[in-house]
Amino acid sequence: MAEDQTPQPGGSDPPIPVLEALIALAQVQLTEAWAEVRDQNTYALALAALGIAVIGIVAAIQGPLGRDWWVPIPGLAVTSIVALLGTRRARARLGPDPVSFYETFGTTSTQDALAQLLANLVAARTKDVPSVLRRQRIALLAVGGLFAITAVYSTLVLV
Repeated sequence: MAEDQTPQPGGSDPPIPVLEALIALAQVQLTEAWAEVRDQNTYALALAALGIAVIGIVAAIQGPLGRDWWVPIPGLAVTSIVALLGTRRARARLGPDPVSFYETFGTTSTQDALAQLLANLVAARTKDVPSVLRRQRIALLAVGGLFAITAVYSTLVLV
């Protein structure tokens, strides 16, 4: 966008500083929100890796565990799968598609286009990110619960 506040050739109006500042803020907030989604994915992957590692340990030391050494393996496998499913790539809606946005708003006034861009960024931040975070939190709670159930059941059977 032009740095000066004079009207541009072709009839477009000057940039709107308030809308531009709000768009920049919305972009930062959206970036931070998606960073939280990535953090939860990291936690889920760590739990899946923990489950797989424990499966390996149980298989390696099956002798001291007796004939029921395999009991924790199905629970750990299911837990690890649930953790991995919780990391499914969400459709990262980071605002509008640039091509379709330009096709729709390329000929409108700067103020209208910036207002719509801000609305799209806010919608992504307030609708898309929370639904993904909610789904991930449910998956992480399920993984934690499955780990606890597997640990208690395995302890009861193996001891």
